[in-house]
Order: sequence, then structure tokens, then C-alpha cells
Amino acid sequence: MLVKTLLAYATLALGLCLSCASASASTTTQAIPADTCQEMAAGGSQPLDSAPEGKAGRLALVIGNAAYGGGIAPLRNPARDAAAVTDVLQKLNFTVFVALDARGATIRDCVLRMQSALSPDDIALVYYSGHGIQIDDRNYIVATDAEAGGALSDAFVYIDEIIDGVKAKSASILVFLDACRNNPFAREDAQGLSASTGRSLARGLAKVDANTPGARQEARGIFVAYSTSPNATASDGEGDLSPFTTAFVTAVKTPGFSVQRALSEVSRSVGEATDWSQTPWIKSSLTAEILLNGTMTFEDAQSASENHAGASKRLLGRGDVEGAIVEAFRGLPQSIDDRTAEQFPFAYQALTAATRSSSIVLPVPANNIHVVVANVGGDRAVVASVDREYRGVGKGTLEIWDTGTKTVIGILGEVGTAVPSVKFSADGSRVAAYLGKGITKVADAATGKTISTIKLSADHLGPAYGGLNPPVLVFSPDGAVLVGTLHKQGLALVQGWDVNSGAKRFEFDLGTKCNGLANTAGWALTRGFAVLSADGASLSFVCTNTSTNVPKLLVFGHWSLVQDSLVGSGVVPVSKELYPIAFGFSADGTRMVATQLDNGGSYEILLFDTQTGQQIGKVEKGLYASFSPAGDLYSVVGQTGAAIFSAKDGRRIREMADYAYTVPAAFREHGEKFADYILLDNDMSTLTHDVWWQPPNGLTVADAARARLTAEQKNEAKAGALAYTEIP
Repeated sequence: MLVKTLLAYATLALGLCLSCASASASTTTQAIPADTCQEMAAGGSQPLDSAPEGKAGRLALVIGNAAYGGGIAPLRNPARDAAAVTDVLQKLNFTVFVALDARGATIRDCVLRMQSALSPDDIALVYYSGHGIQIDDRNYIVATDAEAGGALSDAFVYIDEIIDGVKAKSASILVFLDACRNNPFAREDAQGLSASTGRSLARGLAKVDANTPGARQEARGIFVAYSTSPNATASDGEGDLSPFTTAFVTAVKTPGFSVQRALSEVSRSVGEATDWSQTPWIKSSLTAEILLNGTMTFEDAQSASENHAGASKRLLGRGDVEGAIVEAFRGLPQSIDDRTAEQFPFAYQALTAATRSSSIVLPVPANNIHVVVANVGGDRAVVASVDREYRGVGKGTLEIWDTGTKTVIGILGEVGTAVPSVKFSADGSRVAAYLGKGITKVADAATGKTISTIKLSADHLGPAYGGLNPPVLVFSPDGAVLVGTLHKQGLALVQGWDVNSGAKRFEFDLGTKCNGLANTAGWALTRGFAVLSADGASLSFVCTNTSTNVPKLLVFGHWSLVQDSLVGSGVVPVSKELYPIAFGFSADGTRMVATQLDNGGSYEILLFDTQTGQQIGKVEKGLYASFSPAGDLYSVVGQTGAAIFSAKDGRRIREMADYAYTVPAAFREHGEKFADYILLDNDMSTLTHDVWWQPPNGLTVADAARARLTAEQKNEAKAGALAYTEIP
């Protein structure tokens, strides 16, 4: 009574790393000669020359017989069935002993090789695709050297002998029998295999992750699955695989599925595929549910991921950047690819936020007032450390800190205010600080050594403006020129200085220009500043007046230093309910964003063309805005995310709904904040620079995150990764 059977010695697929590359099913079988037993490495695609180390309790026997003779009809699918099962088992980190078109002696040899490799707490899997037969209620594998009219011989391998031998050497055995095809030699009531294999089996109870030997000891027993009901035939199917194998290779790799649940899915899929003419049948004495691919379903993983994301954000809020990174990794699978951000958005967002964070921990004195100005890279910071008792009378210092080593590497000088004027160059390599009485020092941020000392002069304004109101300092995009804006009593003067030599490059009377453009009686600027364009040929400037006695105006423009003339300007009335609070310019100076606050605490972001004076964009309920490095885009950060806009015409480009702004802060130790936020380059608008953050040196976000961790922290993050992995 010949019938095709799939003895898929049920794979107790362990939930380990499944990201290893694997060959296709056809590649796997092409590498295996007929009538041989080959050992295939877990996660690999080629036969092994010697026994692999660290099988970790996952061994399988896969046999596919198709090329029959001796009056037995050959079969179409067994080689492809065996290849598909071998492929998925290798991805599930099984070491597979595989034989194709094997004689009885070869099958027995392969069984013995597998048995010799087993340990008492191992999970074993045996898969057979080929003809099967029941004789006197006993089930046999039919080898390729069997003859249709011959007597029972060594070409018929008793299935229970395989099971008993393997079970004696392992913790659990899973068996799948795909008994099928119309058998012209069989009686009407004995078309398929009998129910004899695995007699007297009971159902199991608790769930067990087969990832640990101790857990595998709890899941002892035998699991047998038939591709159809006892004494019934199974369909060969219309595709490359049988209906049972098609469903099997899909279900066993589903994250979080136990072998029991996987076979429940197989039964449903086979029934639907065959219009319920074929229904798989299961017997089991397993004492626990054996998990095939991790402990979590996708829904379980998403829920756990969100919890880890929340914990990561709380750690980041305490200044523990490294802890936040480790916790975010715990909410992500060990293998992070392009789909991870979509599948686990909260944890991926938390990982990105922690990785790009400029928050720092520095051992500063507890009794001082501090303001921290950090470069965009976060590796250097200037700390204004002012004694509370002497604030405002020159009893503080400006210190350059290496945030990695947490040491002071240089002193810029004394400071008499807790809100100093400090600016880093765009690349973070240089830092300038105003020290009062017209003195500005420029230092090398890497060494802390002074590069130049600049004397800001403003004779027609009277004594240089200092004290509690330091000038606005801005580096040119290339860091070669320092631009300082000094204010006094409605007047302002902009000066440009060569950073290396300390020589003055240019001077621009900002106060006179803005007051003239306003052309309003009694109007005089309250504050303003200018920035140098990337080519050094022009200035972009902005001025405001917050006086309640005259109309509020926003005055801005573009000034050519080469032609010493105005390129363009704009004067925009500001309603009494609005207060301009922050400004930013594109790299070429042709675009400006202005943030305005109303009496109700709502913000709006306006975009202007500095050459024509025209408003070209407006975003309501935005908090912060910043230009992209190229200046062609600008971002607006709000309460619920961020959006990207065109700087050319103001149109919305895309949403960043998963963006969560985390204000960088400075901590004395984790949880003990000494500065509520870190000024990045002393400009509130650049607090949103992380919108444009990209991992350095072409790294992925995950690699950039790991680069911030110690070896011990990396191991902790790896060990705690989410127990969820999808197999392609």
C-alpha cells in the first residue's frame, strides 16, 4: 500500500537570531548528491566538511524520495518539499542531515548519524517526503530501492524505530507524516498511513521557549502530525510543493508560534486549499508548547517595544543617553533593517532620539549657576559657571569641556553673566566667546588653546555693549570670519573679523539701516543681528522693536558687501498680540524664518525672501524652525511631530509624524539637571537641528547608536534585544 508521506520530524524551531543568509531551496538540493547523507549547517546552505560546533540542541533529519523504480511510480514533489523544509529549518538555526532519493541503507545511516549527534536536552526533527506504506497497522518509509511486488525488505524503514531511537537520545521529537496519493495497491480502507505511529500520546500544557536547555527539559514527549486523517489520501497539489508542505514551511517560521499553534494553522490552510477534502491530524505527548521562532507574536512584540520606548525616553529625560540607547535596543529585534522603523516605530524613534541627543553629564560644582553651549556634535561644550553669590560682578568662568572625558580642557576667561555670548563654528572645531569690555576670544575647540583675541569697537555707540547684554556672535559658514552685532540705545553695529589674524574685514551700520527702512517716527530697533553668506559676499539681517509706543515692525534685508548696497529688504507689520522671538537664515542668506508668539502661548512660523521682502510661507502652531544644511528646505517642529517645507515656495513636502523633540539638557549626574537646556550655538532655532541629523560616516542609526556605547553596554543591548525575528 504505497502512499507518499511527509515525515517532517517536527521542528521545534528555537527563537534565535534568524538573520543569517540562506540559499534558495533549489540551491540547497543542487548541492546534495543523490543517495548520500549530507550535514547542513544551521543558517548555511552548503554541506559541512566536518561536524559543526555549537549545534545548541537543534537537529533535523530531512529525506526526500522521488526517483523510484521497481514498478513504483516516481513522484513529482519530494525533492522540492525536502529542499523547502531544509531551507526553513536552517533559517531556524537547525543543523540538518539531509538525504535525497535514498536507499534503505542510506536512510538508516543518516538516522544513525543524527542520533550520534544528539544530546539529552536536544530537540530533534525528522522530515520525510516520499512514498509511505502501512502494513498490519505499522507505518513504513519506502526507500528508492523498494520493489512494488517484492516482500517487506530493508527498503522499507519502520517509522517507529526512527522515532524510538531519536527519542531515546533527545528531549522531544516532532514528527510530520504527509501520507498521500491514490495507491492502486491499497485496500479501500487502508489508503493512507495508520494512526499507529506515536501511540498513547497525551496533550501538553505550558508554553516553553526552546532557547534554553532547562526549558527544553520541560517539553519532553513526542509530537506527530499527519498530512491527512488516518487511512485517507492527501493531495499532491498543483504547485511546486504539496499543500501540507506549503502550509508547513510558512507556519513554522511565524514569530511567537508554538509547534502546536503552527500545526493548527497548517490544518486550516490545508483544509482551505483542498476544499476540506484533506484535513491534517495530530497526536502529541508534549508536556509543554514548544515555541518555534521566538516567544512573541508580532502583536506581543509591538506592545513590548512600546514599553521599552517609553522607558528609553524617561532615561533620556534624566540625561542617561547610553541607558536610553540600551533600553531602545531592547524594544527592537536583534536584526535591524529597513522595515524595523515601520514595524516598531516608537522604539526606533527612541533609539534615534537618544543617538542624536546632545544631552551631557558633567561633574560641575553644585553651588554655581550654569549655562551650557554645546557644538552640534556634542563632543565639546562651553560651560558658564557663575557663583550664585557673585552673579553679575565677574565671579565666573567660561570653561571648555571635553564631554567624552568629562574634563575641562581650556578656560576662555572670566564672565560676569550667567547668559554668555558663545558660538561654535558650523563644524564645531572653533568656539568664540565675548568676555566683556569689547573683548572676544576665539579658541580651538579640540585643544582649548586661543587662536585670536578680537577687540570689538563701537566708538560711535559709546562703550562697547557688554555686561548683562553681550553681543550676538555668528561664524561664517566656513568658520573663517566671526560676525559680531553690538547694540546700544536703538543702534546696532555689525563687524566681521578674520578668525586667524584678528583683523577687521568689514563693518555695517545695522541700526541706521533698519531704522531707515522702518521709516516710522519714533521707531528704533530693540534687537537685531546679521549673518554672513556662504560665499562671504553679502549679509542677511533682521531687526525688531517691541516697544508699545510705536508700531511693531519686522525689518529684514540682504546687503551686498561687494557692492556696498542693499540687494532687497522687507518691512512687515506685527500685530500687538504677536511677539517675534526667534529667527534663522538659510546658508545663502536669501531665506529667513521668524517665530512669533501670541498672548495665548501659540506660535506661528513665517518664511520670507530677504531679497524681495516677500512672505512666502506661514505655518501655524509651530514651535521651532530650522533650515536644512543646503538651505533648500526648512522644518517646523510642533507638539505632535515635525513637517518639512520647501524654502523656495513654502509648500509642505512631507510629514514627520514619528518625530519627537527632546530638549537636550545638562546634568551633574543622571537625574540631577543643572541646565534646563543646552544652547546649540547659542541660537534657540538650532535646537531643532536633530530634524536634519544623519548618522555620521555613512553609518546606520543602529551602528551610530552602538558607537556611543561601551563594550559592556553593547553586550547588554544585544542580549536584551526583542525576541522577535521574521524569516523571509
